[in-house]
Amino acid sequence: MNDQGLHAPKPIFDASILGLCLIFALGLIIIGQTGDWYSGFIPAQEASKALPPWLWESLTTLGDGRVQLALMLPFCLRYPRVFWALVVGALLAGAMSRGLKIWVPMPRPAAVLDVSQITIIGARLTSHSFPSGHTVSAFSFVVAWLALLGWWRALPIVIIAALAGFSRIAVGAHWPVDVLAGAMIGLAGGWLGLRLTRRFRWGLGVRAHWILIGIAVIGVATLPFDGQGYPDTRPWRIVACLWGLGGFVYFYLLPLLRGGWQAAKQPLEGLAAERHTG
Repeated sequence: MNDQGLHAPKPIFDASILGLCLIFALGLIIIGQTGDWYSGFIPAQEASKALPPWLWESLTTLGDGRVQLALMLPFCLRYPRVFWALVVGALLAGAMSRGLKIWVPMPRPAAVLDVSQITIIGARLTSHSFPSGHTVSAFSFVVAWLALLGWWRALPIVIIAALAGFSRIAVGAHWPVDVLAGAMIGLAGGWLGLRLTRRFRWGLGVRAHWILIGIAVIGVATLPFDGQGYPDTRPWRIVACLWGLGGFVYFYLLPLLRGGWQAAKQPLEGLAAERHTG
């Protein structure tokens, strides 16, 4: 399976993403009207204790864009349209998230609740709670795969994104309202990125693709050395790093070393031609 059909019109898919965003927005409006923006945090944390802390730490790293790049690297050459849509979607969603964090300076649970009321796993964060950036990143990653695979086949990815979002509550970093907003922004940003890349195809050029892959490789290579406040996830981050770099070596570097630039760019030449004629 390739990703040639990624940008085909999909009105049902578009309607489903819009519907989810509206549902999330309605939930945020209801919470805003009640003023109970910290609602549900303590019950959610209690429920999370059914699973070990190391699992929540590992799940929360899935909201790290570098981990997503690591998981994606072995598939970028096979699914270059998905890769390009993910990059643009992540940038758009990240920009929206960063703007809201500055505009809505909401304190995090650790700054509001007593230490006896909260379980903190990893770093103790106190400011810029709204929205959850990890959740934004996780859900923006979902959209292009949903468009390509459909809801049923992409369901495992959706479930993992939801668990990554819930993990932000489990580790004590975010309120449920932050996760709800993060999911909405991630879906909206990912959908806008998908729509934009239907027209703006710079990332499908051979050299542009290699530039993006190079940036991804640099980011992935930092995973073993920067846990973003979760040092116990280092074994998992090393595995993700090796997976991503291994994919880069096998699908990009080895063809380049064996056959030179002509061999390395050959799989992308059709995309480059399509970009110029599309």
